[in-house]
Amino acid sequence: MSEAKITTLSEFLHQSGAKYRVFDMGRRVTKLTADEFVNFEWAKKPYPLPFQRSALFGVIFWHPEAAEKHYVWFLTFPLDEQGLLIQTARDEFLMMLLERVGECMLAATDGKQIEGALKDSPYTFTPREDKMAAFNAHATKSLALKASPFYPDAYAYFTGKKPMDSWQSLGMQGVADVAVRLDDNLETLGLIKTIPRLPEEPFNVLCTFLENAAPSAGIVEVLAQRLDVRLQEKKPDISMISACLRAASNSPATGLVDQMVAHVLQHKCSQSIEILAVLSGRVWRSLKLPHLCKQYVERLAMNESGYDVFSQLLADLMFVPGMREPVMQALRDPQRSQTLSKFVGKMFG
Repeated sequence: MSEAKITTLSEFLHQSGAKYRVFDMGRRVTKLTADEFVNFEWAKKPYPLPFQRSALFGVIFWHPEAAEKHYVWFLTFPLDEQGLLIQTARDEFLMMLLERVGECMLAATDGKQIEGALKDSPYTFTPREDKMAAFNAHATKSLALKASPFYPDAYAYFTGKKPMDSWQSLGMQGVADVAVRLDDNLETLGLIKTIPRLPEEPFNVLCTFLENAAPSAGIVEVLAQRLDVRLQEKKPDISMISACLRAASNSPATGLVDQMVAHVLQHKCSQSIEILAVLSGRVWRSLKLPHLCKQYVERLAMNESGYDVFSQLLADLMFVPGMREPVMQALRDPQRSQTLSKFVGKMFG
């Protein structure tokens, strides 16, 4: 086997005899399919979830004959204007990898050699603590492994079996495990009953991890109720509104999520930069609807900080695959406001 035959990371792992899973680590932690990853590596399709014009992902791999030993690399690669992989970066990364561990990486008996292979590489990064917890939760579930030791206490708390004021003893990893393992019907029903009663801090932490999961319609309904209560206040809590949106953002109950977005965009609080950033950075799926996209760009034109935020958030949103066309249609609307028209002229003129 010659090094010239290895042109992608997936080929390298395959020829090393490794099994692997890939998880996006940018906008949210979510599993990438084998096709998504291979098409990205061959620059056949844009990266599905770009973040700041980069692809950020975690790769967990192992040898079938030593399945208890898992290794993890967190990698980031730059993307071109179309969201495709810049292949020279990938090639440089592979050359470094082949130099340090050779072609048959998993033949190495020294685990430290594998883990340290990418030390000082410009293509590695260290995830935030919450992203790491979400990654661990997804990885253990994907590999049919037990949840962390923190899971039982978090499960008991969020299903209402522990006092609501006992949240300070919970481990972050346990909350991440609860969010990812919601396919347990009893857990889902317990969480639906508990969410309306949760104190703000544990509710915020739960929402941080629900955005990396796919909560059911029942959970989104109670999130929507909590959101609507906040919207009726004289001075709505922006962080709580953002938390509700983030938590619901990846739910398959898209109609309910769209309703939440519509309610927020009808409220003056949607001029907040935090809420505008959450809508474009997490709930962009709803903004594919023409009427919601039109409302969004109008609110964005009225944001608290003016043109700079307008251009930054729009540029990021249009970089997401499938979002450029609906955004451009909204910007071209002949009924757009004078403020939006002024910003559009500045952006394209």
